[in-house]
Formats: sequence, C-alpha cells, structure tokens
Amino acid sequence: MRWLSLFVTPMCALMVGTARADPTPKQAAYCVAALKSRAEPLAERVRRGDNAAETQLFPIVTASFAFVGSAYKQGVRKPEADTLVEQAQAAQAKLPRSELGKVQDGCQAQGTQIYANANFFEQQFVGHAARNRIAKLRKTS
Repeated sequence: MRWLSLFVTPMCALMVGTARADPTPKQAAYCVAALKSRAEPLAERVRRGDNAAETQLFPIVTASFAFVGSAYKQGVRKPEADTLVEQAQAAQAKLPRSELGKVQDGCQAQGTQIYANANFFEQQFVGHAARNRIAKLRKTS
C-alpha cells in the first residue's frame, strides 16, 4: 500500500503542475489575437461613449493582459510579441466565424484562469493595465 502512495503523490503533483502551466508565448499570442478581435466591437462602443460596454469589455481585456503577462514572464518583449500576434491574427482570419467564437471562448476562460492563479502583485499589475486600456478608449471618444 505504501508503494502506491509513493507513486500516486508525485503523479498528482505532476498533473497539477501541468494543468497550471503557463501557455507558451505562441499560444499566448494566439489568445491575445482572439481576444483582441472579440474586444474590438465593444471597444468601439466605449469610444462612442457607451459606458455599459465597459462592463462587458473589462473581463476580456483582463484575460488578454493575463496572457501578455504570462508571455512577459517567459522573456517575450514587444517586437517578438507583436510578430507573434500578427501571425496569430493572420491564421485566425482564415477561421470560420463559429470556430473563431470557440477559440475566443476558450481563450477567455484560460485567461481568466491564468489571472485567478496569479499572485496578488501580478493581479494588481494586470488589473491596472486593463483599467488603463479602457480609460484610454474613453479618452478617444
């Protein structure tokens, strides 16, 4: 019986570690691109002064910035990140609308989970970035 616990405990730890693993920079960029396309119609409404759109936009922007933070922690910086997002946007432009919707749903859920698993300081940074982005949109109206 003891040998079983010696095997099961490390396997459980390995599975938990895998489930909580950050996405690769390429995966993060793919989700940033997907969430950016989901956010754009709402961002346009915010630019036109629709305050109700902010409530819908905030979780999308927060999930997106969670992916940005994940890639940043892995050493990805702006020029490389921009290239990865552009490649992802080009790939997603070929997807049927229904498939893109599924990608966006999955990315938003994953980004929300990344944010939930982040430490206090990471959450503060991501939340601040999301609020600043929305405030910038408001100023362009």
